[in-house]
Amino acid sequence: MSGIGDGVVYTLLFISLYFEVFLLVTFLEKRGERRTLSTVKYAGTLPRVCIVVPCFNEEKTLAHTMQSIFALRYPREMLDTIIIDDGSTDGTPAVAKTFENSGVRVFHKENGGKHTALNLALQNTDAEIIGCLDADSSVSEDALMRVVPIFENRDISAVTPGVHVRKPKTALQHIQNAEYTLSVFNRFMFAALGSVFITPGAFSMYRAKTVRDLGGWRHGHSTEDMELALRMQENGHKIANAPAASVYTATPGTLPGLFHQRVRWTYGFLRNFIDYKFMFGNRAYGNLGLFILPTALISIGVGIYFFLRVLWYGIKNIYDTLERIQITGIMPHFSFDLFYFNTSALLIISIVTIALILVLISAGSWLGTGRRMPPAGTPLFILLYGFLVPLWISTAVFRAVFKTGVRWR
Repeated sequence: MSGIGDGVVYTLLFISLYFEVFLLVTFLEKRGERRTLSTVKYAGTLPRVCIVVPCFNEEKTLAHTMQSIFALRYPREMLDTIIIDDGSTDGTPAVAKTFENSGVRVFHKENGGKHTALNLALQNTDAEIIGCLDADSSVSEDALMRVVPIFENRDISAVTPGVHVRKPKTALQHIQNAEYTLSVFNRFMFAALGSVFITPGAFSMYRAKTVRDLGGWRHGHSTEDMELALRMQENGHKIANAPAASVYTATPGTLPGLFHQRVRWTYGFLRNFIDYKFMFGNRAYGNLGLFILPTALISIGVGIYFFLRVLWYGIKNIYDTLERIQITGIMPHFSFDLFYFNTSALLIISIVTIALILVLISAGSWLGTGRRMPPAGTPLFILLYGFLVPLWISTAVFRAVFKTGVRWR
C-alpha cells in the first residue's frame, strides 16, 4: 500500500514540476512582451471608458476607491464613472451621493448581486470599454493608460490587470500578498497561452459590445468574473493581460474571512466547471481546454490528497511515539545530524518544486512592480499555504457535490 502511495506522490509531484517548468520556459520566451505592454501608446483617439463601482455596504471603503478613480491619468470627458448601490443597508447611499457633484452617476437598486449591478451600468452607458472596480479596491494612476492601448488590437475583447494586496498587515495578508504576486505571473502566462479563465472583478476591462452580444453578466455561482471569461473563450474572444496595470485590493485579515472567501471562489470554479465541462480536454479551445483547465482541476485533487496524506502520517507518527513511550518509558531524543540528512528522490523533487515556486513568485513581482525580489511573506506562503488550501477546497467540493450553494458574505 505504501508503494502505491509513494507512486501517487511521485506522479503528482512530477505533474506539478512539469507545469512549473513549462510556465517558466514559456515566460522566458515571452518576457519581452512585458516591456512592450509597459510602453505601448494609444495611436488613435482615446475611447470612452465606463468604470462601474458596485457597492453593498461599503461606506468605509467607497471614498478611497473613488479617490483613486479621480486620480487616473485619463481625460475626464472620456471617463464615465457609475456607482451602483446594490441595496446597501448602511451609509453607502449617503457616501455615494457626495460624488454626484463630481460628474459621477449614482444608481440605487434592490439587492440582486454584483452581476445585476454590472448589467444595470451596461444598460446605462454608451462607453466603448466597460470595467468594474470593486469598492474595496484602488487603482494606480497609470493603470487605465496601460490597459486601453491593448484594445487597439481588435481581436482583444478583455484585458486583466495586475492585482496586489493593499497594505498587508497581518501574517495572513502577507501570505496572500505572495499568493497574489504568483497570480500576477500565472495570469500573464495564461494570457500568453490564450487561456485566461478568470477576469478578476478588480479593474478587468471589456469591450462593451462584446459583453452585450454575449448577454451581459450572469450570476455564475457567485463568481461572475470566471463565468464571463469562460463564456468569452467559448465564443472565440481573446483576453489579454496588462500586469503593470496595478490594482490594490483589501484582503481578509483573519482565517475565517479568508476561508469564507476561498470557499466561494473554489465552489464557483467547480460549479462553472460542470457548466462548461465540454471545454475540458477539448482541442477546439486550445491550451485552455487541453492544458490549463485540466491542470486547475487536478490541482484541487492534489491539494486534498497531500493534506490527507500528511495528516495521516502525522497522526500515525504521534501514535507510534506515544506507544513507544508507554512500552519503554523512555522519552524520544531529537537531534539533527547533517550526515543523516534525507537525500531521497522525493525530497530532492520537493525542494526543486519549492525553488521553482520561489522563481515564479519573483517573476510575478518583476511583471507587476518591476522589482525582482519576492514579497516579504513568501517564506510563510511556502511553509503554510499548502496546509491552508485543503481547508477550503474540501469544504467547497462538499458543497459543490451537494449543491448547497455559498453566500457572498
